Amino acid sequence: MNPHLIILFVILPMAAGIVSVLLHSFKQAQRVVGLLFLLANAACAAWALATVVTAPDAVSRILTSQMGNWPAPFGITIVVDPLSAIMLTVSSVTCVAVFIYCSTQLPTRFAGGYFYALFHLLMMGVQWAFITGDLFNLFVAFEIMLMASYVLFVVGTTREQVRQAYKYILLNLLGSTLFVTALGWLYGQLGTLNMADMSRMAMMGTLPKSSIPVIALLLVVFGGKTAIFPLWFWLPDAYHTLPAGIVGLFAALLTKVGAYVLIRVFVMIFGPSQEVSQVLVPVLMISAGVTMFLGVLGAVSMHTVRRILSIHIISQVGYMVMGIGMGMTIGAATGSKELAVAGAIFFVIHNMAVKCCLFLCGGLMQTHAGSDDLDRIGGLLKKAPWLATLFMIAAMSLAGLPPLSGFFGKFVLIREAITQERWVVMTFAILTSLFTLLSMLKIWSYGFWSPAPEVSLEKADMRRAISEGLMHERPRIAGGMVAVVLLVGVSLSMGLGAQKYLDISTLAAQSLVNPEPYIEAVLGKERIREIEASRLQASRLTMDTEGVR
Repeated sequence: MNPHLIILFVILPMAAGIVSVLLHSFKQAQRVVGLLFLLANAACAAWALATVVTAPDAVSRILTSQMGNWPAPFGITIVVDPLSAIMLTVSSVTCVAVFIYCSTQLPTRFAGGYFYALFHLLMMGVQWAFITGDLFNLFVAFEIMLMASYVLFVVGTTREQVRQAYKYILLNLLGSTLFVTALGWLYGQLGTLNMADMSRMAMMGTLPKSSIPVIALLLVVFGGKTAIFPLWFWLPDAYHTLPAGIVGLFAALLTKVGAYVLIRVFVMIFGPSQEVSQVLVPVLMISAGVTMFLGVLGAVSMHTVRRILSIHIISQVGYMVMGIGMGMTIGAATGSKELAVAGAIFFVIHNMAVKCCLFLCGGLMQTHAGSDDLDRIGGLLKKAPWLATLFMIAAMSLAGLPPLSGFFGKFVLIREAITQERWVVMTFAILTSLFTLLSMLKIWSYGFWSPAPEVSLEKADMRRAISEGLMHERPRIAGGMVAVVLLVGVSLSMGLGAQKYLDISTLAAQSLVNPEPYIEAVLGKERIREIEASRLQASRLTMDTEGVR
């Protein structure tokens, strides 16, 4: 793949959004054109992944393009490395599945007008975040993604949905303000926001100690977007109000972008700095244990499908943060750190597909029964046996049963926790997995296995559910089932072909734990020498000036 073609990951969804706006009065044309753009995007992502995986050496696995031919670190750099490539591939396939679900299951008043344009705009922001090579353009990508999510958050406009949207928008505006403020402080201290350049400074030990509080502020910003403890409070009350297709999209992309950025920033950029790791690793490990365990306890206590699944987003994030913390541990063997980060990456992509799949299954359950309250539904095993089977596969994968995908990610993380003697977080990880199994069996037993309740939905409730598009007199689920089958297929491929996915995740982890190939690919050897010489000269000039004073 020509490195300059990686800009297609921004151009394709942007073009799809523009075309969808022009076709806003032609719903069927929007669906067809949008699906074609998404399939083209998925093909490009697979092409990029094949290119970086089959490259002969570590430096050639990093595809870089300098916008306007301005050299890094002064210009805008876009980069696809193994981590970006695998995130682009799995997210693009997931978006195809969600698009099919939304095109067939959401009522016209939900999915009409500019819905598809916003869908592509959100995807543009997500993919831009995956390929950007500097923190300022990461901020821009976040804002594009969030602007689309603000509008998608109120699709359907129920009262509870709008109430939670105010909270969601306010907290994200606060997070964006902190983000851009931290970037200003960081640029003032380092003179750069280029990821490769900052990683080079961390490896050389030239990060000023005054930058550590600013880096910690970045952890607060990204932790809020990922929903880690204690910054998770906004998510459980917000996500359960959304239609299944939209919450599936949000669960697959938004918190996973946050997890991706945590890996990129704190493992690759600042992870080589011992001063940063000494401060942040204890915070990350404590947050990981509390996030996963309290999150799963909250999920077990809920009694509606969407609330259970929404809170599970939080508990699963804990495993990702656990891998990040172990990947930054000072004194741990390089191989152990690489495997911990590889486990976190594997777990992110597994969760992306499985969590989205479960939300779509929950939407189909509601289409059949008119409610997702476990006390008001039941008997779906007879009505929809294939849906019951697919839900069970995805649920057991989330719980981590072998040979499904969730098992292998957790196995790698728990094994490295034992290697690094992280006994407390290892215990929380195992308990969380057991409680996850309990909550998934709770949904399946109430919704599918138990007989239908003697008193079903009242007629008024049924009419309201039909009018709101939550159920149909004759359920239409063919398109939704196609989406679920696609995501279950992705999950099964990760379980049955776990070694291949782990190999790719390990390649990604190696370029993060040891970012020298990334730095060389982005900056080049000559540019590194020029930057070091210019900074040495500036340092000497400053010392001479202070001596004159």
